Amino acid sequence: MSTRRRTLAVLGSAFVAGLCFGPVFGVTSLLLPVGAVCLVAYLITELCRAVPSLLTWRPILVVLAGVLAIIETVLRTTTVAGLPTAESVRALGRGLTSWQLTLESTWPARPDADLVLFIPLLVLLACLLGLELLDRTPPLTAMLPGLAVVGISQLYIALTGGMAVLVALGYGLVVAALLLPDRAARDDKARSTGSLTPLAAGAIVTVIAVLGGFVISALDFTKHQPYTLQQAQSAAAPRARLTNPLDELAGRLSVGNKDKVVFRYQSPDPVGRWRQVALDDFDGANWTTSHPFLRLGSELPPGPDVTVDVTKQQAKVELLGLAGPWLPGQLLPSSVSGAVEPQVEPIGGTLLVPEAPDKYDLTWSKPAVDAKYLLQAGVDADAPGGLGDLGSVPNEIPALAATALADRRATFATALALETYLRKQYKLAVGQPLPTGHGWPQLSRFLVDKEPGTSEQFAAAYVVLARHSGIPARLVVGFRAPAKADADGWYTVHNGDALAWPEVAVEGVGWWPLDPAGQAEVGKPVVPGSDTDVTDKARAEVPPINEIEDPVVPPPAADPEQDRDWGGLHVPLLGAFVVLASLLLLWLVGVPLLKFGRAWRRQRRTGTAAVVGAWAEARDRLRAHGVAVTSGMTVRDLATASADVADNQARNGLGVVAEAVDQALWSGGPAGEDLGRSAWAGVRELRRGLRTRPWQDRLAAALEVRSLI
Repeated sequence: MSTRRRTLAVLGSAFVAGLCFGPVFGVTSLLLPVGAVCLVAYLITELCRAVPSLLTWRPILVVLAGVLAIIETVLRTTTVAGLPTAESVRALGRGLTSWQLTLESTWPARPDADLVLFIPLLVLLACLLGLELLDRTPPLTAMLPGLAVVGISQLYIALTGGMAVLVALGYGLVVAALLLPDRAARDDKARSTGSLTPLAAGAIVTVIAVLGGFVISALDFTKHQPYTLQQAQSAAAPRARLTNPLDELAGRLSVGNKDKVVFRYQSPDPVGRWRQVALDDFDGANWTTSHPFLRLGSELPPGPDVTVDVTKQQAKVELLGLAGPWLPGQLLPSSVSGAVEPQVEPIGGTLLVPEAPDKYDLTWSKPAVDAKYLLQAGVDADAPGGLGDLGSVPNEIPALAATALADRRATFATALALETYLRKQYKLAVGQPLPTGHGWPQLSRFLVDKEPGTSEQFAAAYVVLARHSGIPARLVVGFRAPAKADADGWYTVHNGDALAWPEVAVEGVGWWPLDPAGQAEVGKPVVPGSDTDVTDKARAEVPPINEIEDPVVPPPAADPEQDRDWGGLHVPLLGAFVVLASLLLLWLVGVPLLKFGRAWRRQRRTGTAAVVGAWAEARDRLRAHGVAVTSGMTVRDLATASADVADNQARNGLGVVAEAVDQALWSGGPAGEDLGRSAWAGVRELRRGLRTRPWQDRLAAALEVRSLI
């Protein structure tokens, strides 16, 4: 049975592997279930150590104890008085597919049992296999189950920065703990088995792991996001066909429905709009979206396209006449509480629930920008869906787009100019019946024949003209927020507030809403401090389209990937890589060179000093190969101590050195040059004998540092 140190090393490998799922659920959510599994596995191992007759039952005991630990830490709600029930067993069965549900969630995911259960189960399997391999195979083989769990975790979210370095260092310590020989085995015979020095092996593995992480990160020339299994799984997640809120817009605005209350909300923050769905796919007839919906995790951070500061906002929402499944939400939702299994389409910010709740709480992020910032901003041509297909574009549309923007380069200022163009050139439909439709036939009548339109036609027309001019845009359906609260402090939203509007992808800000229909100009007040208010202030500063100057294209900026921010610790990546690579090179080349220089200096001595130098060289050579050397040891004592390391040729060389030392130090006669040459001839004979040792031992001896001190 393996030692406690190696047992702890294997279980530590599984523990670290489980925590590698930290970016998915949060490290604190995994500490208890993962730690409990590893702890009970260690306790069972100690029990079998104390009662050897239980050793054959250890696998079964580890599984039973591990499953019980999982039930008590993850499935506590399924127990009765702390005891497992049939529901606990069924929940464990459902946990076998929890890995798939996790892939269909945003991250960090909620640490619900239905999602997190597969991680302690994986750790339990790694502990079980690792312990059995440790007793039956070489020690390093026992690390493989833990490393397999690490590999699975990297398919979810690849570790980066300081966390990746800490994991690499942790596994370096595990390697050292597994390779470090037992105290009883630290004798000369153990040193001749052909294995690397444990500390040297651990150092090699650690340095290679750390440097490998740096190199892979530094050589990411494509600058793409790391692959994640979520990309494949979430795209394959089935989604039922749902009613498009855009098709319901005209019905909501009808005379019989416009006064009906759909929902109420209360918020301490200014809210200008409530969105239902964002649509960026257009085939010439219908507006849809193909982005996958994911389970909403514990908190959804803003995407990588939002680089400006954001503020957190919140609201309480009460649904009255809105049956769902679309939840009124905001552009950058963070969390939803009070709804069962809410789903989110992260790119569009669309919220979806299988069953609409009566009430729910919503938190979201809002970009903290002002009108001046927007006027100076460019557009993000890489925004997903922003420059999507337009179907079969009618012949009149290209000329119309060129007239509207006068061939100006795409910026947020030109996006506002296009909005102003639609406001001035087209009329908002009033009275009944209102025009409906958003395909090219309806848009042609609106744009070319200049028939009046609702926000539906205004928004769709804006998106097609913007995309044709290189401005990334999409269509959003939702509700306009009332400017004044009711007497009780709540805001009431009616069907008549239903609205469609375009959004433009602004560089660094993300998507930003516009209002080409000019709702504020027809008696619809603007909420002070809302995004609509900020846009109105920016619009007032935009000059006529023919006076807008194209921005000067700056020279290529320095690659931001050269420096990275690791959780607040600013680390120059290239500099750190150079320093670590230099240290590795100094070790691999510097140590052998220093030993060569030391031998050359010793050999240049004359007389008795040359003989003493030969004796010191022979001693240091054997010490590097693991022979224990003490201060009072003679040459013949050294020959005896190195019996398991030195072959006959090496021992003969030591005999030559011993005779030279006796003659130089104890005979009383002079030590001539011939005696020094004889002593160094013995050293060369010793070196030739040591060359017959395994290459691993010779490499470890060449890189061994202690003999230099």
